[in-house]
Amino acid sequence: MKLTIEKINKKFSKKIVLNNVSFSVTTGEIVALVGRNGSGKTTLLKILSGIYSKDSGEIGIEGIDNKNIRKQLIYIPDRFDYFKNSKIKKVCEFYKLAYENFDEQYFKTELEKIKLSQTSRLSELSKGQLAIFSLILGISCRTKFILLDEPLDGIDVINTKKIVDYILDAQSDGIGLLISSHQLNSLETISDKVVYLDDGVGVSEEINKDEYSKYQLVYQEKIPAELRNNPDVRIISNIGRVYVVIMKGSYDATHDIIQDKDLLQYDKLPIALEDIFLLNSKGEDENV
Repeated sequence: MKLTIEKINKKFSKKIVLNNVSFSVTTGEIVALVGRNGSGKTTLLKILSGIYSKDSGEIGIEGIDNKNIRKQLIYIPDRFDYFKNSKIKKVCEFYKLAYENFDEQYFKTELEKIKLSQTSRLSELSKGQLAIFSLILGISCRTKFILLDEPLDGIDVINTKKIVDYILDAQSDGIGLLISSHQLNSLETISDKVVYLDDGVGVSEEINKDEYSKYQLVYQEKIPAELRNNPDVRIISNIGRVYVVIMKGSYDATHDIIQDKDLLQYDKLPIALEDIFLLNSKGEDENV
């Protein structure tokens, strides 16, 4: 089953937040949604969940009538402001009414595992506890898709591992997950696909590591101006005559571009998702 987002557009006043955003999420798939603050990640998740309306575009789930799409999506925000003074038991009751397949036994069992009482108020939970509780709540709704907004933001290493474990458990149960986060390193290890929202505009593209290359370059003096000024090149670091660069284009496509009479040595380096994010975010902080 596939959740399809096609040519979604959204404006607030005169500001374009999302511009023809298109991609898909399949059940059993983890899709990372990355981009700078203000790039439209939260807006997109709220449109998918029905909190915001879209200006234009289509949202669909194959095999599901349009009026029932929201029943197969659960949005987990980065904060539960509306429920912050509520007890866990009351939150559970609300979601049981909203989602007919709510798995109360799973909900209770997992709360016991993390030692949370149903009489606890959300305002009493630590940031890590609230993040884990939120994910348990989302899985308990037994929807086809879960939309997570910054589930790893400000979370310590131990709780990050617990959250990732729950995400992987949900995936193994056949749930599709769309995850907005700045924790690129944690997402990189578990994501099947990455969608990048460009800062302030909201144009998406699925990131394929094979379409990028990363090198360590050693020159007799300094990197050539042609390479430094190339818009498809980002200098990540520079120590003396040694440069580390990330480039758009496969290794085969970029091999000739890096060649120069002053190049003494080059080495191919493994590409991280964060490298690609830095390249695509290039703007105010230009190459060193």
